[in-house]
Amino acid sequence: MADAEPQTYLALATQLAAEAVRLTRSRSGPETIARKEDHSLVTDVDHDLQALIVGRIAETHPDHAIVAEETLADTSTQAYPATARHCWVIDPLDGTRNYAMGLPCYATAIALLDRGEPIIGVVAEHNSELVFAAAKGRGTTLNGQPIRVADPAAHKDTLIGIPSSKDELTVRTLQAWVATRGFVLRNTGSTALHLSLVASGALNASFCKRCKIWDVAAGALLVTEAGGVMTDPAGRPITPFDLTKDPNTDLPTLASAPGLHERLIESIARARA
Repeated sequence: MADAEPQTYLALATQLAAEAVRLTRSRSGPETIARKEDHSLVTDVDHDLQALIVGRIAETHPDHAIVAEETLADTSTQAYPATARHCWVIDPLDGTRNYAMGLPCYATAIALLDRGEPIIGVVAEHNSELVFAAAKGRGTTLNGQPIRVADPAAHKDTLIGIPSSKDELTVRTLQAWVATRGFVLRNTGSTALHLSLVASGALNASFCKRCKIWDVAAGALLVTEAGGVMTDPAGRPITPFDLTKDPNTDLPTLASAPGLHERLIESIARARA
């Protein structure tokens, strides 16, 4: 890649995230709310945001592939994710249930992969004006200022972002963490935002069992470029992402500051046993 390309891609992702924020702010709320096959909610705004982002990428980078949460016909003109060098991964509105119910906490996540490895990641929260951004090898920023993960001291509370899913492993893990002194659980309803907050040090860790590639692709780079660690819950690498798989495949993840990671892996293993 030419030296100018990462910054060009980052500028595009940041601009598109900003336009997504402006679009939601121009609406008073969703006009339509439906349920998808997995029973999750989708609104007209999810589709409008995705059309905005996908349309711009298709115009500027027709040779790039696109994987996005909501199915759109115009992605069919793009390159195929499994064979293209570059693939954009988009979650137009992470936290749709929050948006649909009027809870002001939801984000747009945009990532660019190079042969499955994240090289650009942007997450913009629509209500707080927080924009997290990273380019591979160049660190992570929050509203333009460098950020780093935080390892809590032994006597401090450890804040962990948790999922809403109620599968057996998640429930058993959260029960164990609730009973662990110093572990304090938080759920914003947005995995992308949890990972961003790990990168900034506001959360010390984030766990998710049933997330998808669009939930975590941008956040994975934010966390690692901020000095954190992101693996699956057993400690195995999650990147490069396998783009030959169905994008609806679950991608369990555990992200944290380095000093905390092994302890969390061990606690999840005990819950799994």
